[in-house]
Amino acid sequence: MKSEQLIKGLLKQGESKQLEFKKTVRKEDIGKTICSFLNTDGGQILIGVKENEIVGISDAEKHKSELENFLVPAIAPNAPISISIETYKDLKMFLIKVWRGSRFPYTFNSSIYYRNVTNTANATPDQISELIEKRQITETLWERQDALDVDLDDLDELLIRDTLKDLQQSGRGKSFSENEISEFLTYYGLYQNGNLTNAAVILFAKEPARFLPQARVRLTVFKDSKAGDEFLYDKVFEGNLFRNVDEITQFFDVNIGVSSQFKDSSWKRIDKGFPRLALREGLLNALMHRDYSNVSGSAIVAFYPDHLEITNYGSLPSEIKPSDLKKNHVSLPRNPDIAHICFLRAWIEKIGRGTIKMIDDCKDKGYPEPKWRSSSSITTLTFPKITVAGRYAADNKGAAEGAIEGAGKGAIEGAIEGAIEGATPGKKERLAILLNAIADNEGKRVPDYVAITEIPEKTVERYIGQLKKIGFIYFSDEASQVGGYYLTEKLKKKI
Repeated sequence: MKSEQLIKGLLKQGESKQLEFKKTVRKEDIGKTICSFLNTDGGQILIGVKENEIVGISDAEKHKSELENFLVPAIAPNAPISISIETYKDLKMFLIKVWRGSRFPYTFNSSIYYRNVTNTANATPDQISELIEKRQITETLWERQDALDVDLDDLDELLIRDTLKDLQQSGRGKSFSENEISEFLTYYGLYQNGNLTNAAVILFAKEPARFLPQARVRLTVFKDSKAGDEFLYDKVFEGNLFRNVDEITQFFDVNIGVSSQFKDSSWKRIDKGFPRLALREGLLNALMHRDYSNVSGSAIVAFYPDHLEITNYGSLPSEIKPSDLKKNHVSLPRNPDIAHICFLRAWIEKIGRGTIKMIDDCKDKGYPEPKWRSSSSITTLTFPKITVAGRYAADNKGAAEGAIEGAGKGAIEGAIEGAIEGATPGKKERLAILLNAIADNEGKRVPDYVAITEIPEKTVERYIGQLKKIGFIYFSDEASQVGGYYLTEKLKKKI
């Protein structure tokens, strides 16, 4: 959903218990409202509105940075809050989205605030008692239960260090040095009273399936349009959430073909990539919001001849219907601790906008909209016309295209693997994403690659520095006045 559509939709809704308009950036008032949303049902704040008229905000980037730096230490405990700059008819605005909290009561500058219909006020003694009772209930969540027989040595230290670097880059929460692993885990509720939680295992364990068999994800390519016993490919992924997302996304990169269209005037074929961002977001959502409490619950990625399905155990929250996912909505995560770590790493860019981004990405790449179904404790996400090409395709039309596409991507991943040692799988995957973006769009600059990859700007800058250092890319201004990045001959020989 584009910014103007989003703003129009919010204005049409009007202020409510979960939506408030503000004219200017008044940090104290914003902090109080956010605190009240955390203590009730979550919500959104649209800033740059006066009496339902758009007035905008000047110096939006400066105000955004100042507001983020103000809110992180002022709100306790740490909470997932996203601030995005939206544009409406050349006017800049802020949209602040707040998840419903789960570690009640939340405070802003040591005071507790509560949302009453459309007003924010200091919480009453009865409301504080209610919040404490809700906190006791949420502490029984499966993800917060102690993981038996798991200790710190069972976690992937490199992955945690990579997470700490991402947290420093995103600035979305309290940062820790690379040597403060136990402090980080404790602060974010993953290590309590000397015990790791189930969430810590799902996120960071080297072999989570040893302790929690429901952490496994199965990827299957079916020969026919109906699920049966004939598989063209069948594999179970047993890594942690981040590694499973990385490895399954790599399978997408290598095995999904391109979408071809023809210009009416010239009959020239135009090849578009598949909606990679949409598929990755859909996979991440499935693994974040799974109901892990059922040991036999499953997560399945299934390719059929004419579509892709991502299925996870766990229905949508009762407050959300499948149709709500196609529009702006407040996110209600089943596993708030798991989702929060993904948010801190910037794997989730904008709260409640992931499903909208998926729809936009499919449309931009020439594919139909994804579809959601939720019933009988199962949620299924379907991507029509997304299927595999090449050796795993039921019909080998387009196999050559898929092989060429996959070979190029695989060669780049292989080059990175051989040149950068000690990096986590997640970092290598994002380096490959960036390098593929540069290969497909040479001569661009950092903001362009941020838009293409949706990797945070500071991370793109850091990765570009590393790619330059190992001699894979260089900067040149020969082709344009502003200049851009290009692949070196050294890399081209490798791929």
